[in-house]
Amino acid sequence: MTDKHYTLVDICWTLFYSNTTFDFLDFAVKDAGYRRLRRFGSTWFGKRLNLLLYKLFHYDWLRARCVHYLTGYTQQQLYDLAEQFYRSYLLPRQIPEIWNRMPESGIVLVSGTLDIIARTVAHQIGAEAYYATEMIYKDNVFTGKIRDLLLTKSSELPQYGDYDIITDNLTDIDLVRKARQATIILYNNRPRWDALLSTYANITYIEAARQRY
Repeated sequence: MTDKHYTLVDICWTLFYSNTTFDFLDFAVKDAGYRRLRRFGSTWFGKRLNLLLYKLFHYDWLRARCVHYLTGYTQQQLYDLAEQFYRSYLLPRQIPEIWNRMPESGIVLVSGTLDIIARTVAHQIGAEAYYATEMIYKDNVFTGKIRDLLLTKSSELPQYGDYDIITDNLTDIDLVRKARQATIILYNNRPRWDALLSTYANITYIEAARQRY
């Protein structure tokens, strides 16, 4: 894969003002238990608990539990819902400063979002490949289990040679350090990027017009 130039592109908060996994779940899941879980996750205690589990075990408990509410959906049903979500929710939340910088070819999406969302975005923008959190199926029915890509992006990717990268995600730091050119969208966190990339010169910083929620 080294004879062609590629650009690795994140999805959440990079292409769209959206945490696409949770926004998709809010869009697709109508179960009352899910709504209660989401409310718990937004409380001080819920956030602290999830952060503690994430730091100790590299496990996003809230995300895994919320995704489990998609259990029983067929793969085609999820593909259809992802298409509807893209058209009605994501498109109005495009980040124009990033879309205007996107190359015409060689795009590879690299995101911790669900693979059904990455697949849809890849199809819509003509990306050559995508890498995302894998949803596990049995007989084309979602089992509720996922293989998360949030913390393993760098080790999971094949070699893309002398690539560029577009991201907002501090966990992509290893990929950024190896990139030829990096475009970073900032959410009031420039000092953190500067501390991690003090000797790295090939960066374009773009301050986000909105803040994360």
